[in-house]
Amino acid sequence: MSRRTILVVDDQPLNRELVVDLLEPAGYTVLEAEDGVDLLERVQREHPDLILLDLKLPGPDGFTLARQLKAHPATRGVPVVAVTADLLPDKRAWALEAGCDGYLQKPLDPRELLEVVTRLLARGG
Repeated sequence: MSRRTILVVDDQPLNRELVVDLLEPAGYTVLEAEDGVDLLERVQREHPDLILLDLKLPGPDGFTLARQLKAHPATRGVPVVAVTADLLPDKRAWALEAGCDGYLQKPLDPRELLEVVTRLLARGG
């Protein structure tokens, strides 16, 4: 089986680096994007198997980007996991309403990250 590709979208380089350090040793190819424009370009070019999407980004926020991804036929089936440091309880519901398939709270728990990624990729085929 070929390596699955995950696109991590976060405007903070250290947050992206942490995800790379957790997922690459688990056998995933990890791509990085720093904002919505970068995300949309990478999605068209690279066709990731899963997207980890920070909800607070410069420009379009993660909610808006999740809706765009789920509205487009080419990306509708790609699992999107919302990632946020925001502690508001409504954020999870809003992320799921925007089309996200999962939700992770920062700071990321390595086991939970791997569990969510594995589960969503298995579900997606």
